[in-house]
Amino acid sequence: MKITVEHVDTAENEVILRCPALDEEMLGVLSLLRSGLQRLCVWDSSRQTTLLAPDEVVYCETVDDQVFVYTSRAMYQTALSLGELESRYGSLGFFRAGKSAVVNLHHIRNLESQGAGRIQATLATGEKLIVSRRYAPLLRERLGL
Repeated sequence: MKITVEHVDTAENEVILRCPALDEEMLGVLSLLRSGLQRLCVWDSSRQTTLLAPDEVVYCETVDDQVFVYTSRAMYQTALSLGELESRYGSLGFFRAGKSAVVNLHHIRNLESQGAGRIQATLATGEKLIVSRRYAPLLRERLGL
């Protein structure tokens, strides 16, 4: 892929993609560009609303029918379900790890096989998350293992 950067005196940034076909490489570039525009609406314990970039999210979990979003700095809550998080941000690395958890693949530092076909994922924050046996094969496939 050829990359050209031009500095011009205009008020707005512009990205132009030229390609003979919209292949996997170009779809990946588009996904990266769009991820910079997407924000996840969350709130903290004081009900202060924050807009997070998806790459800030380490993992999400459901506890008592509430969805919590964890970053390296804080814990938030969101109105989105785990299914909605997975479908909206799956192309950005969000992966369903179990019935009650979604993990950002970009924050996984280590994987260790566990009994009964499960995988223990150690995250960048040092936390450990179990990938259920139902989702373990999909994780291996997604990571190319």
